[in-house]
Formats: sequence, structure tokens, C-alpha cells
Amino acid sequence: MITDSDFFKACKEMADLILETGKKNSIIIFSHLDADGLTAASILGIALARVGLSFNIRILERLEYTIISEIQQTYSTKSTIIFSDIGTGVLDGFLNWKGTSEIFILDHHTIVDEPDLPNNIHHLNPHLFSIDGTTEISGAGVVYLVSKFINPINIDLSFLAIIGALGDRQDQGKNASLIGLNHYIVLDALKVNLITNSVSVWFFDRTRSLLSILQFSELFKFNNQNEIIAFLSNIGIQVSKNGKERSFFDLSKEECRDLASELIQKYEFNENDLYKTDYQLQQEGNLMLKDARVFASKLNSCGRLQRPDIGIALCMGDRKEAWREFNLINMQYKEEISRCIKWGYKNLLEDDKLYVLDGKEIINERLIGTILSMFSTRKGLKDKPLLGFTEIDDEKLKISMRLTKDSNLDIDLSNLLKQTIDELEPNTEVGGHSRAAGAIIRKENLINVINNLKSALT
Repeated sequence: MITDSDFFKACKEMADLILETGKKNSIIIFSHLDADGLTAASILGIALARVGLSFNIRILERLEYTIISEIQQTYSTKSTIIFSDIGTGVLDGFLNWKGTSEIFILDHHTIVDEPDLPNNIHHLNPHLFSIDGTTEISGAGVVYLVSKFINPINIDLSFLAIIGALGDRQDQGKNASLIGLNHYIVLDALKVNLITNSVSVWFFDRTRSLLSILQFSELFKFNNQNEIIAFLSNIGIQVSKNGKERSFFDLSKEECRDLASELIQKYEFNENDLYKTDYQLQQEGNLMLKDARVFASKLNSCGRLQRPDIGIALCMGDRKEAWREFNLINMQYKEEISRCIKWGYKNLLEDDKLYVLDGKEIINERLIGTILSMFSTRKGLKDKPLLGFTEIDDEKLKISMRLTKDSNLDIDLSNLLKQTIDELEPNTEVGGHSRAAGAIIRKENLINVINNLKSALT
């Protein structure tokens, strides 16, 4: 029987190997552009720097066979190459790796095929130990556990692993809590006073005014600000004080409880939609980044707008230059997401098996998965997978799939997409998890892919 201790043992072996080879070779880190990938790369970078090892970080939008080939040609010898939060989906791309470089793949995505890899290719993935990488540990979590074996002092990086897990929407426990090995990492963070994990009334980005929170939340459907003001007035909550609009943090505990109670009664939804485990970063001085979920969303915006360097700088503690740069990125990201969401709501189609969103040239390939993830939490959707696609260039499409937030379908989207696409394009990279997956396909195969998916969902 495989246990967590077996996984920890594998993490230690990986840490020892990275240190051994890293002292002799140049170190290159390749990671994914989302919040999980950026936090994973940051944890690795800090951990290596603390033991005196230099490194370079390169952030990838995706890892395709052609990119693996390019990396092999560039770093064939005397290199320690680490892939974090990326690599499992294209393991067979490493089979013909030539040269003396040592390759480390620290990932958590679903394993579709596990080929017999060469001795210089080291693959660490929780799924190999019967640990669910979809909900129990993220890519940043895997890297964090390895980093603790590099040096125990790296327990202070636990908060980054928590941000990575939340960015991957792994808060699937009671009251949106982190479970499995993610909870183990939360306990680490609590030991060194880095985080809170109490259950409380939770809204996204509570630094905003109450009016803004209630007006733009997907949970509530107020018609206008006057209706919100009247609603709050009826339960004794002032919208402003001393001429300044109040934020959520300005409310007393009693006001929070009263607000939650009235909202639950008015809109008849489950209290778990409002009461969540609140992961606040205790050592974070910037109020805009104290909420770990909000921090994760800000990292995603950096990656999606091709500024992962700013995201990594934020993870590594830069609150000056990086923060100024980020504010410009965040404004642009919000505008782009808002535009895509409004357009997408009007163009999301439903058939008997799927919800389908054709992003055309409207939704950028780096945002199609993000838009689908937002749609997956939308109230009133039937229990059907969401499928979205958008153009990369004249020949290729980015395709993404999501299950709805409360889906009870017994489907592994990563395996489903892999099996479906393999019939048409055997060498196509498919990545993701049981509830979220994506791939690159040729345009001429789209109709067949959709038809094959529908047949498989029968």
C-alpha cells in the first residue's frame, strides 16, 4: 500500500539529486505561466538561492514536443533542468532525450501514460503515489515539499504553495478549505504564523467598497446601487462613514453575520457560498495582497498578459517596482476579462451533451481556460462539461474543458480529452486534471473532436 510517507521519501530523493547535480551543472527552471506555475518557480528559485546555487527561470505558456526538442538542443550537456508544474502531459517527449543533462519533472497533473523514462529523467508526481493532484496538492505544493528537504528553513515558503493551490482552485474541502497534502502545508504555514485559516464571511477582494462587492458579485443580482443601499439600510449597515464608502473590512463581526444571513435568505443559496476558509497572509504588508486567493488571481493576470516576471518578483517580495508595474497589468487584465465575460455570456451555447463557447478571434488563447473556469461557477448551469476553443493562428486552436463547480459527473477530463484527440492527432499535448483540461489541435479536426467528445459522453 502506497502512503504519504512514500511520497515524502520520493521528495527527499528528488531534493538530494537536484542538489547533487545542481552543484556541478548550470540550473534552468521551466514553469507554467499561471499562479501555480509562478509560485512553484519562485519557491524553487528562493530555495536554490539560499544554498548558494544560481539559476535561470523561463516561463512557458505550454510545453509542446517541439519545445522539448528545442530545450534538448540548447541544454544537452552539463545542465540541471527542472520542469515545475509542467511536463507530465508530454512524458513521451523525453524518451529520446540525448545528452548528459539531468532532467527533473515536478508536476501534479493527471498522468495519462507513464513511459519507461531514461535514467537521467526524474519524474515526481503525486498521482504515482495514489495522491490526487487535482485536489490534494498543486505543482507549487510538490515543489514546496521538495524545497523543505533542500533546507528545512524553507518552511517559510509554505504560503506560496498555498497561493498556488488556491490559484488552481484546489479549495474543495468543507467551507472551501484545502485538503490532503495541501492541508499539511497549511499546518506548516500556521506553525510559523504565516497564514490564517478561520471560517468567515468571504467575498472576493474585500478591499473594495461594499457597494462594489454587492454590485459586481456573480452571487447577487441587485438591479442598481440604490437597491443595494436600501438593502443594507434595512439591516442597519451604513454604506459610508465620515464621507468615505465602507469596505468589508470596515464591518464589525455582527454586521458581517447579519449581512451574510440576509443575503442567504434573499437569494436562497447555500451558506458555503459565503462562508469560506479565509487564508489571510499574516506577514503581508500590502492589504491588496493579504488574501491568498486574491494574490493568486493577481499572479494569473501577470502570466496571462505575458508579464510572468512581475508575478515572480511579487512572489519573491518586491513591493516597489513590481507592484507599480503590476497595477498597470491588473487594470488591463480586468478590462480584458470583463470584455470576454460579457461577450462569452451572449455566445455560450448548450446542446444535449456540452456547453460550447467558440472564442473565435475575440478571446485570447491565454484566457479561454480562465473564462471557462469563471463560467463553471455560474449559477443555473446544468451538469454538463464546458468546452471552449479559440484561435492560436491560421492552423491551430487552443481547446479547454471544465466541469461545473458542483458537478457530480464521473469524468476525468484530462483522460477524456487525451483519448479523444489521440484518435486524430496522436502527438498532441494534452494537459490538466480530472476537472480541467486543455490541448492544442489543428483547426480541421475541431468538428471531429467535438463529435468524438459527445460520443464519449453518451
